[in-house]
Order: sequence, then structure tokens, then C-alpha cells
Amino acid sequence: MTVIEYRSESPSSRLASTAVPRTGRRLHRKRKSGRRRLFLRMTNVLLIVACLLTGLATVGNMAGWWRTDTVLTGSMRPGIQPGDVEILRSEPTTALQVGQIVAFHPPHDRFTVSHRVIAIRHHHGVWITTKGDGNNVSDPWGSVRVIGSTVWTVRAVVPQIGFLSVWVRTPLPHLLLALTIVLLVCAIALEAIWRT
Repeated sequence: MTVIEYRSESPSSRLASTAVPRTGRRLHRKRKSGRRRLFLRMTNVLLIVACLLTGLATVGNMAGWWRTDTVLTGSMRPGIQPGDVEILRSEPTTALQVGQIVAFHPPHDRFTVSHRVIAIRHHHGVWITTKGDGNNVSDPWGSVRVIGSTVWTVRAVVPQIGFLSVWVRTPLPHLLLALTIVLLVCAIALEAIWRT
């Protein structure tokens, strides 16, 4: 007579055999915790860098060390495109040279134009003739007298971030950006409190 023995596995024993060992769970938690810490550190660094750059730009603008201007037209193509941001520095009018790009208000207009100087004339002051690099002829207003002892010249161009700055100045994105900064600061503060 043959005896057949049946074994039945309980659901809990099956789960135990397929479950991740405890050491594996700990490793997984440590990796997840390490990634979270790395993410928080990177967020902190990005926030600090953004605050420093914003502060530096604001202080520089207020102190008159430099100025920024967003290009809205294509008159200076191909070197300067719409959406680029020009970084302007003040320099003495007497040091102005043909070939420099200057920012000025055309006669009877309130907007700022950044065009290249193609001629300088010294007669009862400094007079400049300008032209956009993308234009075939000099500017229609002719020679412009430089008023004052300094003039703003383009020293550097940062490509394509101007659209972002124009977009951020509208009410909704401005509110969202401010809210995001406040939430990031709160998250960092709470994370520091929980750590202690």
C-alpha cells in the first residue's frame, strides 16, 4: 500500500518565500532616502543660486553698474535675436567708438533702441549716427546728440532668456513664480525643523 502525503502551503508561507529579504528592504529604503536627500540638497543649491543671481542683478541695476534690456525686434539680426537679453554697461561719452552698440531713446520716442554706431561727429557735443545690423540703411532719425557724460553700451548678450523675463512680468506667471519661491523656502524650513 502506497501512502501519498499532501502538503498544503499557507498563503503566508508562500508570501514569505517570495518576499524581499529584510536586508534588501533596508537597502531599498536607504537608496530611496539617499535620493531624497540628494534631491533636497540640489533644490537648496538651486534656490540659493537663484536668490544670489536675482540679488546681484537687482543690486547691480540699482547701483548703476549695469542694466539689462530685452530685445523685441529683429533689427540687429543675425548677431542679436528677438528674445535675447542685452547686458549694458555705462561708459564715458568721450570713449565712444564707431562699431559699438549703444542703447538710446530715438528723438521724440520713449522706447529704447540698441543699434550700432556707424559715425561719430564732435560739434557742440557728441553726435552719433546709428544703424541696425539687420537693416540696409542708417536709422531714419539721422544723427542723434548724446546728452550727458555717459552712454549705455552693449557688453554681452544672453540668448533667448528675454521671452522668459517678458512672460514672468505678466500678472499670472509673476504670482506663480512668487508662490513657487515661497513654497520652496517653506519646504526647506520644514525639512530643517524635521531633521532636528
